[in-house]
Amino acid sequence: MSGKKKFRCVIAGATAVCVLLGGGTIYHVVASAKDKTLDAATDTETDTTEQKETASTSFSEDGTTQIGSVSQIPEFSVNAVTMTVEEVYQAAGDTVAAGDALLKISDDSMQEATAYYESAVAEAKRTLELAQADLSSGDLEAQSTKQETTLDAQTAAESYQAAVDEIDVEVAEKKEAYDEAVESAQQYQEDLDNGTYYTSNGLSEKKDAQTQAETELQTAQSNLETAQKEADAAALTVGSSMTELKSKIADGADSATLATLVDNMILAYETQQKTASALTEAQKAADTAQSNVDQAAKAFETAVESYNKDTEEASEKITELTEQAEKLLTQYEEAERNSVVEKVQLKNEYDTAELEGSYADGIYQSSVISLEQAVEEAQRNYDTLVAEQAALLAVSDGVITASQDGTLSYVAYAEGDTLKADTAVVLYSDNSTISISVEVPQEKTTEVSVGEEVAVQISGNRMGIQTGTITSIASGATTGGSISNVTYAVVVTIDNTEGTLSAGSSAVVTFEMGE
Repeated sequence: MSGKKKFRCVIAGATAVCVLLGGGTIYHVVASAKDKTLDAATDTETDTTEQKETASTSFSEDGTTQIGSVSQIPEFSVNAVTMTVEEVYQAAGDTVAAGDALLKISDDSMQEATAYYESAVAEAKRTLELAQADLSSGDLEAQSTKQETTLDAQTAAESYQAAVDEIDVEVAEKKEAYDEAVESAQQYQEDLDNGTYYTSNGLSEKKDAQTQAETELQTAQSNLETAQKEADAAALTVGSSMTELKSKIADGADSATLATLVDNMILAYETQQKTASALTEAQKAADTAQSNVDQAAKAFETAVESYNKDTEEASEKITELTEQAEKLLTQYEEAERNSVVEKVQLKNEYDTAELEGSYADGIYQSSVISLEQAVEEAQRNYDTLVAEQAALLAVSDGVITASQDGTLSYVAYAEGDTLKADTAVVLYSDNSTISISVEVPQEKTTEVSVGEEVAVQISGNRMGIQTGTITSIASGATTGGSISNVTYAVVVTIDNTEGTLSAGSSAVVTFEMGE
């Protein structure tokens, strides 16, 4: 994207990521973002909805890194009832003190929420009482079952012996695995020390063959030089004879003289032919010898490569087996130590089983625990609703106040908005996180959800792709000038406790779809 394009980042609510308890207020670390521009001189070139399709299962959006925030989220749930914001007292950039009014929830909403919690707490209490009654009756039934299973004590001796045998087998198996690793490593080492790989690859034979071929080549080359000299001499003789014959013919020599010269020339020519043939054969022999040298050298080179590979693999195997043997030795020694403890424990369990007469007590305890867990779950649900009810009632006249001193980086709601569950009321500036707000087209909002991890590529960051978390999806839409260009602000948070990231960098956020 051109540096002259403007990125508009909008936050419309922040969702919880990490819960920090302090002063009776729940805080969640989330991301915040403000409207940023890369070039204020080009306001006409707005690109809030540019989408980069990376694959059929993902899409990407652009944004700008911003300093993160700490959010303040009400301790009571807003899922069950509609809670309408009647008035907002603060705006982004305001500095507040703990206890300052932030916004007011309508009286009707407060009344509806109060009624909901009264009903929910009453129902949770009834559920708890029923679970407690089930525990009482279930205990009696479990006692009866315990009595019926006392005969199981007869199997205690067999179970003890089987467990001991299993421990002994496990120890033996670990010892065997260790011994095998040591033996294998020793065998590889012996092969290296004894020159097994040198012999198996035939290095001596192939080196001798190369040396022999080189010796034969030298001989063939010497013979070729001799044949060349003889051929050159014969050619000179033929030339001299021809020159002499021409000279005598020109001088008018008699026929007898000319006949002798002709005979000499013919003899010289025959000699030349023989030397030429010998030269050809010598050349063939030299070429063959050179080919044999090349083949022998290649064979030796291949053998050397194979030998080096074998020895390297053997060395690697020795290292691997040595490391494996060390681990296996540790496991074996640990198994031996554990076997002693486990056998003592098994003997104690066997003695206890015989004393108690059966395993029925364990069955009894299991049944009771299940019923106790139901009571505990009902108790937790009841306690949670009571706590949320108390948090709601603590909101005097429906006014939510600041939980801490600080500067507001974002106010999530406007007059007439509806509170959303796990959504921040306000955000306080926090340098420990970095956020990117991107505009996601309306049709893609169903593909993303709070808590999902996304990939973030920050311009100029040498750390590569960062992992971010979706911490907020705006409740209200952002329009880009037309009905078809409707987007929602999605805030992604990146941990910045190390302080390696900064605000003002362009970033690309990639969302996975269909997961």
